[in-house]
Amino acid sequence: MKNLIFSLATLLVAGCHELTDDGFRTDAQPPTFPDKEWVKVANPETYGWSTSRLNEARQYAGSIKSETVMVIDEGRLMAAWGNTDKKYYVASVRKSLLSVLYGFYVNQSISLSATLGEYGIQDKNPPLNAPELKATVKDLLTASSGVCHKAAAADNNDELPLRNSAQPGSTFFYNNWDFNALGTIFEKRTRAKIYEVFNQRIAQPIGMQDFNWQQDGHYDYSDYSEHPAYHFDMTARDMARFGLLVMNKGQWKGQQLVPADWLAQSTAPQIVVPESEGGGSYGYMWWVHDSGKLAEAGLSKQAFSAQGTWSQLILVDPTRRLVIVHRGYNRTISGDKILSLLKKIIAAKQ
Repeated sequence: MKNLIFSLATLLVAGCHELTDDGFRTDAQPPTFPDKEWVKVANPETYGWSTSRLNEARQYAGSIKSETVMVIDEGRLMAAWGNTDKKYYVASVRKSLLSVLYGFYVNQSISLSATLGEYGIQDKNPPLNAPELKATVKDLLTASSGVCHKAAAADNNDELPLRNSAQPGSTFFYNNWDFNALGTIFEKRTRAKIYEVFNQRIAQPIGMQDFNWQQDGHYDYSDYSEHPAYHFDMTARDMARFGLLVMNKGQWKGQQLVPADWLAQSTAPQIVVPESEGGGSYGYMWWVHDSGKLAEAGLSKQAFSAQGTWSQLILVDPTRRLVIVHRGYNRTISGDKILSLLKKIIAAKQ
């Protein structure tokens, strides 16, 4: 399943709609970490943002049929438009959620250098062969395993390269098989469920308002593969909390929740992404915008993102101290339009 902002086919939409403010309480000086709920800055001008340019960005978001946009600067909510409390499928944003969970267990229950063969990972129709079994956990994290196997929740099952056409670790190829197998490895090695760990380690400590791990996590099984996809449902305002946690190197209100060295490693360039896939680099299940199309928005070289179909995006720029969440519910908006929107938002910071 190609969930890249710049490699999805565009769903054309006609007309426009008003993307209104989402009714958050306002305060002159909200805290830099949200408490029970987000509180929006009363006057963005106080923090160097142009209100008129933010309004221009809001109107443009409405014209391209964005569902939701949130803009967080230094942990303060500058703008929120659309249905930020609407809970639905995050698509491939799930991969970055799992990436963070790996940070709790790497070098303990999980080794990046362990191979599929060593961890007893197999599949069906067909079974993995000897070269494929040499792929490591790190190869899967960087979408470069070389395993060209059909996968659950994938839309490219009929477009896979020839088997064993690339050596493990040599070539980026975005295939859900790698990510689904990482879910299997995680649960097998930790003897814990992804959703329960996410709830205990992330959702509860950062105060997600809406996430219910028993209802909002579900596995997607397929006849193609033994490894299910692990889907999440989430609201934009909870996605924004997750983005803020990662922007702050895993720290939340003085507590280090996620190892900072793991986040630095997983959001750094690990492998080059072809221009056909949007360019830039890929980390450990994070898109890294050191170059490529999305970097044209005016981001720093340290920017990275979680991306999913329906134009879902958690964009983090730690240098600018900026988090942007975008969603296009049940629709894909062209990458060029998303880029134009990001340019307008970033230009609003004076």
